[in-house]
Amino acid sequence: MKSLKKAQGITLIGFIFGLVILGVFVYAGMQIGPVYMNHMNVVKAMKTVADESGNSSPSEIKNRLAKILDVSYVDQVNAKDFKVIRGNGRELEVKYEVEKSFFYNLSFLMKFEERVQLN
Repeated sequence: MKSLKKAQGITLIGFIFGLVILGVFVYAGMQIGPVYMNHMNVVKAMKTVADESGNSSPSEIKNRLAKILDVSYVDQVNAKDFKVIRGNGRELEVKYEVEKSFFYNLSFLMKFEERVQLN
């Protein structure tokens, strides 16, 4: 009688299943990645305006932010979402949410909140 060799490796169905799981994660990254890249542009714009603010009024700060965000092609947040808060010095604050659809009725909801001290 012949002895059977122990099977090694992965089956075709297992390989396809692994590819599907990998594909779902890659697709999720393609949906979420640009949102976080835009958020990094928002934070960069806030820091730039904070460094240049001096004694600028809140409306001047928001106008400058709107220009910087427009140049950076950020469309998920606008100047209305920013607030200048007075307290121990002045702070620039932004709070916004971004919803990205994923599959059929599933979506990602990402909430962002940042504060930067104004000079």
